[in-house]
Amino acid sequence: MIKCGILLFIIYYFSIIINIYGYVESFDFSRYHGYMEIKQFINNVALKNPSFVKVIKIGHSHEGRTLEGLKIGNNINNISKPIVWIDGGNHAREWPAIHFTLFFIKELVDGYGKNDEITKYINDMNIYIFPLLNPDGFVYSKSSKKSIIRQWRKNKAPENCTGWTYFKNGICCDGVDLNRNFDICFNYKSETFRNPCSDEYQGPYPFSEPETIAVRDFILSNEIKGKLKGLVSLHTHGQFIVVPYNYKLHEYPPDYDKLIELGEKIKNSIKAHRGTEYQLGTAADLFKMAASGGAIDWIKKNTDVKYIYLFELPPEWKTWFAFQMREWHLINTAEETWQGLKVLLKRCHQEYVTGMIF
Repeated sequence: MIKCGILLFIIYYFSIIINIYGYVESFDFSRYHGYMEIKQFINNVALKNPSFVKVIKIGHSHEGRTLEGLKIGNNINNISKPIVWIDGGNHAREWPAIHFTLFFIKELVDGYGKNDEITKYINDMNIYIFPLLNPDGFVYSKSSKKSIIRQWRKNKAPENCTGWTYFKNGICCDGVDLNRNFDICFNYKSETFRNPCSDEYQGPYPFSEPETIAVRDFILSNEIKGKLKGLVSLHTHGQFIVVPYNYKLHEYPPDYDKLIELGEKIKNSIKAHRGTEYQLGTAADLFKMAASGGAIDWIKKNTDVKYIYLFELPPEWKTWFAFQMREWHLINTAEETWQGLKVLLKRCHQEYVTGMIF
């Protein structure tokens, strides 16, 4: 009886291992995935590679979903190495941004021990990837094919009621734009940002949302503080590589020239892959319009990170489905974006590990 029980346990254990390996290996990057599939992928990658991949949980959303990502770095508990941060899913409807972070995870994990460059980056740096920083909004966006739901941008903060005189009786609307909720030039006088029914509603006050609080607190934690050297935040759409500062026209950080210099290399690397052309600069300069409360502006002001970028992924044109590119473009676009990300990884390794920039 005991032997039978042991045998059943062994069979059960190996069936779990097989399922984990099978799920990771068979994950389909040619289509979009739902919240639970994404969560399962993240956790299974960590279970499959415990020596250099670890699940990191930084907080919870309004609706109680865990804000989690992966730390990828050899000697997984070492927190003294230079850090590169990659995130996506700040805006609910921007599904490719989420999808591409998962693709980057695959490229890093698959390349470790096989590709010399990737192995070097994982041995010498810590790479943090947070695919989905707005899980509530994403789940809502995926819940219906109706355009008004699918194109949802904000989180799912409880309703906030306006009392503005230009509304007949006042309006109640839910959600906050997480990329307008950081404490940087927050009181920018824009009716769009102060209107709870706007897609770009900044919230009642800076860091009013649990999602932005989680990012702020982790960025300033001992695990990250002083070691963050490179950051890419993925968004859609338009084919722009955006650098700080975006809260004011013609306002630049002291190392703006360095940001542009590396940004040009990133842009050229993406273009060399299959011809996709990005524009580079601050959003304020590119669009001739300032936007306050942005994550990369706040992070640049409050940390010593040097290389920080926001990618507005393809497509370039404006159509109703542009925030969610057609699935047949996913793999090719992920591959070309990966070429650009490798330029950032290479520069951070050269500058902060070897001390030699080529």
